[in-house]
Amino acid sequence: MIAVLAETRDAPVFYLSSDPVDPVLANPPAHVRPYFVGGGALIYAFTNISSGTLAMTMPDLNTFHLKRSVHPVHYVYLFHSMVSSHMIYREGAFDHYDSVLCVGPHHREEIRAWESMRGLPAKNLYDHGYGVLDRLLSTRACYPGPDAGASADNGYDLLLAPSWGPEGVLETIGPELVSVLVEAGHRVTVRPHPRTRDLAPAKIRALASRFSEHPRFCMESDTTNFDSLHSSHLMISDWSGAAAEYAFGLERPVLFVNVPRKVNNPQWESLGIDPLEAAYREHVGTILDPSDLVSAPSKVAALCADPAAFAERIRDYRDRYVYNVGTSDRTAAEVISAIAADPVDGLVHPR
Repeated sequence: MIAVLAETRDAPVFYLSSDPVDPVLANPPAHVRPYFVGGGALIYAFTNISSGTLAMTMPDLNTFHLKRSVHPVHYVYLFHSMVSSHMIYREGAFDHYDSVLCVGPHHREEIRAWESMRGLPAKNLYDHGYGVLDRLLSTRACYPGPDAGASADNGYDLLLAPSWGPEGVLETIGPELVSVLVEAGHRVTVRPHPRTRDLAPAKIRALASRFSEHPRFCMESDTTNFDSLHSSHLMISDWSGAAAEYAFGLERPVLFVNVPRKVNNPQWESLGIDPLEAAYREHVGTILDPSDLVSAPSKVAALCADPAAFAERIRDYRDRYVYNVGTSDRTAAEVISAIAADPVDGLVHPR
């Protein structure tokens, strides 16, 4: 999206990042001027920015240390996950944005319901889509796919990639689940969330140590490598947004371990809307109860039995719940360019 935006504008695009290893800082697209803003520089930059339009992927604007500028800036939010806006995100996570680029109709419904319930001014909502999904769809032909000769008898290649948190899969039942699967003849690659490595390193070390000699087990540490993603027949996850990217981007099933929901907004039930990450599970996979791990192999076999039929089922659901599949980058660039042409028009939170 950044590259497309830079190509379609006469003026340069300024790119701010607080990540010292952000690849855009080292190799920016043409007409993009990158700046590293870490520590105190980040707070100063946000408080004083006067660019007119600022597009961000960070929720909770104006809630913690990063506040809206003292100048009249039009703030645009782009989702960095496909999940719903009202359960996993904190209460009021998007209240201080002027415009939001929505992944699908679920975001429109949730945001409007939240505004109505809280008596908030209506933000500008746009039908966007999801860039990560589009990149998965456009690049999957470049990777070897899963072994077409695999079966329940000789084992499938499974990717265990759950979310993070004290009640997550790896933090609670990781060894037990892996044991059931490898002993059933499946090959399991564990791809921990970076936050799990930070917050529960002992759990990861124990899991790696227990299965390090098992020929059908692999612990993956490089989350920038997508080979295991493309070579797997199925993902095992919980409430991770990566599960939606996998299902919709690779058109393959997900086995959802039904650990407790990841809730950061205690008011989410007040909307009366079931989040996408709950509602879509039976459409793109099936659910595994943590107390019934012995049924995991049979569920894997059922999900992988007819990949073509399952892919068609996922495509149908994706086309109903994701905007602009395949063209979201250009859509976002057009929307942001239009806002930047007159950022004061449409300001929901003027200075």
